[in-house]
Amino acid sequence: MAMKNIADRQDRILEIIVSSYVDTALPVGSRSVSKILGFSSATIRNIMADLEEMGYITHPHTSAGRIPTDKGYRHYVESLMRLKDINKKEAKLIDEEYRYRRRNIDDIIKKTALILSTITHQTGIILFPRFKRSVFKHIDLIHIGRRKVLAVMVTSSGIIKNLIIDTEEDIEKDLDAIANLLNGDYYGITLDDIRERLIRRLRQERDSFYHVMRQTTTMIDSMLELLREDELCLGGASCLLSQPEFEDADLAKPLLRVFEDKNVLSRMLEGDLDKEGIAVYIGKENKYKDIQNCALVTSGYKVRGELIGRLGIIGPTRMDYDYLIPLVGYISGTVTRILNELVEFDG
Repeated sequence: MAMKNIADRQDRILEIIVSSYVDTALPVGSRSVSKILGFSSATIRNIMADLEEMGYITHPHTSAGRIPTDKGYRHYVESLMRLKDINKKEAKLIDEEYRYRRRNIDDIIKKTALILSTITHQTGIILFPRFKRSVFKHIDLIHIGRRKVLAVMVTSSGIIKNLIIDTEEDIEKDLDAIANLLNGDYYGITLDDIRERLIRRLRQERDSFYHVMRQTTTMIDSMLELLREDELCLGGASCLLSQPEFEDADLAKPLLRVFEDKNVLSRMLEGDLDKEGIAVYIGKENKYKDIQNCALVTSGYKVRGELIGRLGIIGPTRMDYDYLIPLVGYISGTVTRILNELVEFDG
């Protein structure tokens, strides 16, 4: 590789430091870089000192070696990395994993979290489709037992969600009226908007239909609560905790908190829900303190052209971005294809 100026040399040395540290998790010394480039150790040390002054690398403790900083990884991702192609073996393995899936969106989502972890050796994360934000199209309510109702909801994108709702009383006699109200008056808006409109009507009206509207509002509340419980699916949490960076219990504890309540990761993915393409957050670029020793690589997935969820991986900042970014993109494309096939099949 011809290096015509100091900037070229700095980039090449940073590239070597990143690649070596990703592979070994060990600080990189000037002698090992010198052997690769053929420059003297003194020259390498001088350039490494410049890179450190610029904030791209640092040296841990008293080690003579250097490791990349968040800024160094960001420069690498934006300017230096060369994305690797998905090989046929990996593509086939991913496709095979989905071959025997059940035709059920929840199963596909849970399967995807495991596939992300298995293929990338990081922790897989996937946000369930945002049903509470999706436009409501149709609902069927089926009495399946005393104080139990199966709600089959269809969104405008064609996604079907089944929810089993526990009711405070047996409302079998009101189910047709509730379904007719929702399908007739609230077609084409989100569940959150349906709830707001029902509450306004309840405040304004006290006619004979008040009872049905109250039951409908309670039904919507139950549906929204169930949907909140299904916000994020994790796969392979142990993959992240087994990394050398997190052998220290003090560093692992914040991650355990994040994996336990999932709210931090849900908010991270929800914040990018309308973003096209791949998003990469490295270290302190993550606004939540508990994951500032980590990197996230995420991508959206679609149904009928509409972004309805997001998936990706969380791992140490020392991850193989060249390899993992294309993999996350490929898996998001596969999920998009499978969900669209599911919608067409059901339609």
